[in-house]
Order: sequence, then structure tokens, then C-alpha cells
Amino acid sequence: MSEFENNELREEKTPDEVIGKYFDVPSQEKKKPQKNHFYRNLVIGVVVLALCFGSVSFGLSASGTMGRLLPKTKAASATETETETENEGGGLYSQGDEAVPMALVADSIYEASQNRVQIIKQVKPSVVAISTVAYSQDWFFGTTEIDGSGSGFVFAKDAYNVYIATNNHVISGASDITVSFNENSAVAGKVVGVDQNADLAVVSVTASDLQAVGITEVTVAAFGDSDLMQPGDPVIAIGNALGEGITATSGIVSVISKQINLQGKTLNVIQTDAAINEGNSGGPLFNDKGEVIGINTAKFASETIEGMGFSITSNVAAPIFEKLATGQSAPTLGVTVQSVPTEYASVLGTAAGAYVVDVTEGGNADLAGIQAGDVITTFNGESIFSSTQLVECVRNCSANDVVEVSGLRNGSPFTLKVTLYPPAVS
Repeated sequence: MSEFENNELREEKTPDEVIGKYFDVPSQEKKKPQKNHFYRNLVIGVVVLALCFGSVSFGLSASGTMGRLLPKTKAASATETETETENEGGGLYSQGDEAVPMALVADSIYEASQNRVQIIKQVKPSVVAISTVAYSQDWFFGTTEIDGSGSGFVFAKDAYNVYIATNNHVISGASDITVSFNENSAVAGKVVGVDQNADLAVVSVTASDLQAVGITEVTVAAFGDSDLMQPGDPVIAIGNALGEGITATSGIVSVISKQINLQGKTLNVIQTDAAINEGNSGGPLFNDKGEVIGINTAKFASETIEGMGFSITSNVAAPIFEKLATGQSAPTLGVTVQSVPTEYASVLGTAAGAYVVDVTEGGNADLAGIQAGDVITTFNGESIFSSTQLVECVRNCSANDVVEVSGLRNGSPFTLKVTLYPPAVS
């Protein structure tokens, strides 16, 4: 039975009091003392504050990843200098004095990107596309035309000519050379000087030819100090990739100084992971100041190898380019050499020296009687222990020098006189 059905059981309670009990409606005649809810309200207040604090903590964490955090002052308290929050992603994200806010990292990435944009705009006009045509004689097919492409960059100019640096293998054997500064500026190029051992060459175009296609000003690239580069430094490679026009790729320095053997030539190079593709040969590798610190020359490529490009260091190349621009082609021996193969040492009669893999037909070595399979052990009185040493000895000679070369042929000694004629240039 409810209290509404029997008023007598409620003692002195009025209907209004009963209603007030169930529905919390205060009686208008007589009120019971209210309970003190101080502790309940205190608990509720703490919970609300905790929720608010949680929201603020999340906001800080979010702002740590999306917004800029101002540096803390020295007067900040211990609780102010470090805030740590856990997340389900694992780990603890610290925003202490040593933490790097993500916004700052994002700013650095943006600034680096903008810097690359400015560098490319600044230096790209100095880079040119080189197209070549060579002719091959074949007994079956007669004369065959072979097209090639590569890159180069302007490194000097005078009142009459503009001088372009490139790789020797880009222009080697070419009968016709065309240089393009943009899509509508193809002009004839002329080989000024070559260094076959260093795989470098200089091509010139005349100022009058450039003016004829509307080019009155050219941008000259500046050389930087390749010895100052460090692994991780950003670099930009610009060139005529695949012969499809001037494009840019970026990466970092992987190795600052390395020696590679390219077709019997030992080259001092910078290794980079910037994409260097066919057609990039002869193009420049720029540092973050827009200076040339390398000449893109080769890469390793296979299904298991990526990001291994090589650029001849500017500190090696720059003096050679300056010399070649004056028409002083470096002399060459005219051989492809390597170190003596260990398995052939007993047959050849020595483990030291430069093993001749190939002889250039009509070259200086060929004219003197040096043959493939010979081991050169002495060059102009200096004992030769490796192919690298022989290349350096030849590099130190001048055009038209007559040198004495000694070695072993099938185990028997020989000595020959070789005249180091400079290579013919077109």
C-alpha cells in the first residue's frame, strides 16, 4: 500500500510532504532541513576540473604536433618546462626543453623546400643539354648514324665564346655537337679540350651564334669547395635526363670521397643518392649554396642497387676545366688498364704493375707497340705498382712528352718509347 492510499500510516506527513519526498518538490508550509552536499559538490567539481585539464593536455599535445610552441623562458618552473603525455601509439612524447616540436620540424622542411626552389631557379639557366651525332662504319649496313645525349654547364665566358664543362664520354667520337640553352636555342658546339683520363671535356659555343637565336645573356655557374661537403649534406643534380630536357633531382651526399674505376680510369668522386640517369652525364651537382661541387658522371644500377650515383669532385675537375678551356688537352697513353689479376700473377711474372686490358686503335700506346696483355711496371723511370699510379703519372705529363715505358709481355721484359700526342679535337 502506498502512502497515498493510507494517510494514517504517515503520522503527521501531509500530501505535500509525501510529494516532496518522491519528487523533490519543497513543501510550502514546512521544510525539512536540507542535507549538506559540500563533499558531493566538491567531488563533482574535481571531476569537472579533471576533464577540463584533460582537454587542455590533449590540446597541448595536438598543438605540439600542429602548431608552433614558443621557447620556454629560464623563469619557467619544473612543471612548466616539461609536459609528458602517453598515447596508444606507444612511447612517451616529451615536450621538454630538448624536445623538437613538430611544427618547427615542418617549418624546417618547408624552408628547405623553398631553398631548393630558389637554388634551382638561380642555377638552372647555367645548365645545358648536349646532343651528339656519331657515324659508324659497318661492312653489312654501311654508315650508321648514332645519336647521343648528355649534359653540361657554363663555367666561363669571354667576349667571343661561352665555355661549357662536360664529361669526355659525352662528346667522345662525335662528329656533330649541338648545345641547347632552352627549347629554342640549339647552336653548334666545338670541342676545345679533353682529358680522357679524367673523363672531362670543354665545349665552346660562339657569342654570335647565341645572339642569332636570341640569347644575349648567359648564367655562369660557380665552383664550390667539394672538400667541405659532409655526409648528409643536401645536393641537387640538374641535367638532360634521358635527353628529354633539363630536369632536377635532389638527395644527399652519401660518401664525400671515393675512388671508382670507369672503363679503366680511376676517378675521385662524391657518392650521392640523388637520381642520376642516362643523359645526366656532364651535368652539375650543386650544394645548398648553388655552387657546383661535382660533375655527374656515373651510377651503379641493377635490380638490387638503388641510389648510387657518382660525381667527379669539383676540386679535381675545376683546374682541369680551366686548363682545357685554353685548348691544352691533356695527353693520354691510349690504354685501358687495371691492377694485375691475382690469378694471372704467376703466368704474367709479376703481381705488381698495370695490366693492359685494351689498347686504343691509333692511340699513342698503339703507335709505340704496346699490346693488350702487357704489364707496365715502369713509366718514365718510376716503378709502377698499380693502374691508379700509372694514370697519375700520365696525368702529370705534358702534351708531346716522350716517355719510356717498360714492362713484361708473356713473362719477357720489354722497353718502348712513347710520344704523348694530345688527342685530336673536332
